[in-house]
Amino acid sequence: MAASQRILRAVLAPILIILFYGAWAISPMGMALEERFGLEALFKLRGPVKAPKNVVVVAITKRSAKDLGYSDKLYEWSRFVHADVVNQLTALGARFIAFDVFFESGRDQAGDMAFAKAIRESKRTLLFAKAERERVQLGTEYAGDLQTILQPYGPFKDSALATAPLILPKIPARVNRFFVRHSATGLPTLHAQLWQRQQSDQNALASLPDTLLYNFYGPPRSIFTIEIAELLQSPESFSSIIRNAVVFVGYSAGEQPDQKDGFYTAYTSKSGLDISGVELSATAYGNLVQGVYLNEFPLWVFALFIVLYGLCVYFPSRYFSPMVAALLVASVVLVFTVAIYSAFARWYCWLPLFNSVVVLTPLCAAAGMWLRSRELYDQKRRLHWAFGKYLPQEELQKLVSQKGLPASRDFHHSVCLVTDAQGYSRLSETLSPAELADLMQEYYHAIIPAIRDSGGIISDVAGDGVIALWPHLAAEKAWDTLRSAVERIQADIDQFNLAHSETPLPTRIGIHAGEIVMGHFGARDHHEFRAMGDIINTTSRIEGANKLLGTQVLISQHCVNPNDITLRNLGLYQFVGKGNPLRLFTPKLQADSILMKQFELALMQFENGCLEEAKFLFSNILEEYPNDVPSKYIAQYLNDRRMADYKKEQLKKGVIILCSK
Repeated sequence: MAASQRILRAVLAPILIILFYGAWAISPMGMALEERFGLEALFKLRGPVKAPKNVVVVAITKRSAKDLGYSDKLYEWSRFVHADVVNQLTALGARFIAFDVFFESGRDQAGDMAFAKAIRESKRTLLFAKAERERVQLGTEYAGDLQTILQPYGPFKDSALATAPLILPKIPARVNRFFVRHSATGLPTLHAQLWQRQQSDQNALASLPDTLLYNFYGPPRSIFTIEIAELLQSPESFSSIIRNAVVFVGYSAGEQPDQKDGFYTAYTSKSGLDISGVELSATAYGNLVQGVYLNEFPLWVFALFIVLYGLCVYFPSRYFSPMVAALLVASVVLVFTVAIYSAFARWYCWLPLFNSVVVLTPLCAAAGMWLRSRELYDQKRRLHWAFGKYLPQEELQKLVSQKGLPASRDFHHSVCLVTDAQGYSRLSETLSPAELADLMQEYYHAIIPAIRDSGGIISDVAGDGVIALWPHLAAEKAWDTLRSAVERIQADIDQFNLAHSETPLPTRIGIHAGEIVMGHFGARDHHEFRAMGDIINTTSRIEGANKLLGTQVLISQHCVNPNDITLRNLGLYQFVGKGNPLRLFTPKLQADSILMKQFELALMQFENGCLEEAKFLFSNILEEYPNDVPSKYIAQYLNDRRMADYKKEQLKKGVIILCSK
């Protein structure tokens, strides 16, 4: 259950995070970031496009004031200037004239009358009505905003074809959207009313939302712009441009110092020149006429697109190798970027670029790769743990760090321990395989932990026997190192036998030291890591001698200090097939000191070649200690006449020849 929950968390957690980010991306903050970075990037990638020919801006600037000989304070100009503009544009055949200038009050009477007359006679002039918002309070509490439309000076309003609000930020700010109608009154804005007057369907405006996204044509003055001085001084040179065009008149400087109202857009130049309010109105009108304003999808589509992109990046990163994942993620980035750009440049549809490609690519790719690496690490750790039950850690590191099996084999001196369970053959016949397996599993738990905790390596486990190695352990320190491990094994076996009184497994142990080679042995698709060398066979023979001598632990002379008073010297033994005899020792377990001294004396006589004296001494020991198995075995061996001639030379050397394995 824990594993399934871990897998479930690993799969669901990243998906839930991506879903959460998709929901956050359509929040006001998320959408603001997308407009600020993603939309601007799309405009920069696309670059400027050609503005409509039938939209013109007449710019009122300080430079024009200088050329015309007027005051550089534009708000002090006589209305005769505006009257001349209307008359010239009417004469040149302008379709509509829209002033992005708020004529709040009268100025000089003659100029005002001339301007009103020009407006009235043109029958095509629309004026800007100012939208204001007033904060309303009841006592000390805020009650809301009161929104009103301030109409231009009466004579101008009465003469105009229409008046309409033009809603822009009160202070220079980033502009991405334009208003189609005033939110409070529902009145069409200046550019929307101009567009509506050209539609055959007078209800066309009702199908549009209150705001639309600008599709900017390029940097400031991308829409054809005529200085007001140029128009008034040589109007005939613009006849082909003005004819049937919709002309917007307002403040629009060519250099930033002349700018009266500027707004930051995606195309604000490096010099700091912003787009003017009149050009924003002209751009909005051009977007409406051409039908190229940017289409916005519902927010849930935005969120779905972002989530889909995040999943397309996450899953390759999560489940493929780094190289393949990098190629797949790069492909996803390319495909989605091309799709987003194509939708923007060809079909005027805005899809999220920043919150998807820019933000989610590194996040989802990093998350996927991190989870994959963590999973691989966990798998490696579990494999190390699992194979650590079968192989030494050093050997595991070799296998992990190279391809194939290690070619080299390790030759060194090692201490070997072999165990054997008495009565195993009988149990294997009486118990079912399942019962035997369960019993032996518990039996191994009584032996192996003590070996592993003392630094031993399990070389082989077969049936009732365990072969363990302590590589590089100095022979003279062998018994000092293994003493506690052997005592723990014996204590654990005693506990096991108490728990399984009907199926006990008394265990004998043999310990020896010598040269071995460790490596992987086998062929084709089956190999085993094991030790090879005479030490393994000899240790097994030593363990088997326990049965003859009535002992539980036998240790060869190569693993002990001969002066160790805790050990009992059992004499020299030559095993079947071996040329050199070995002196064997066994721990003294509550040994009688008199017995030990008599046994040492008898053994010394035997090894000095005094066979008769040795027989006599061993006979005396058995009279007093009839249950001392080592004394009984050696006495029987010395009195065995059948082997007298065969072992005569060895008897003189004090060597006991073992005739069975």
